[in-house]
Amino acid sequence: MQCYRRVVWSFSRSNLIRAFSQVDGSDGSIRSGGGSFAKKEQAQEDQYFRRLNQEQLHHLKESHEEEIDHHAQAIKQHEEAIKRHKRKIEQHESASRDQK
Repeated sequence: MQCYRRVVWSFSRSNLIRAFSQVDGSDGSIRSGGGSFAKKEQAQEDQYFRRLNQEQLHHLKESHEEEIDHHAQAIKQHEEAIKRHKRKIEQHESASRDQK
């Protein structure tokens, strides 16, 4: 029974908090006032997000390039291993021919 009361109280409390607070978060925002300050703020935000986007794309590109280099090195190692194994097969075949 106590658990039920706690759940109901926390649910009711959160509903009260939501009811008395604004959802859009525009309390005291310069942008909501309009004018040149709002335009300047919008321009700064746009510039910030463009720069952030460019940085993220740059890091993503670097990550892909590193991954490509890693895979290229792995391919080289695998090709060398294939050549080494082919040489060993040839050596075994020649040794078995010599024994006959």
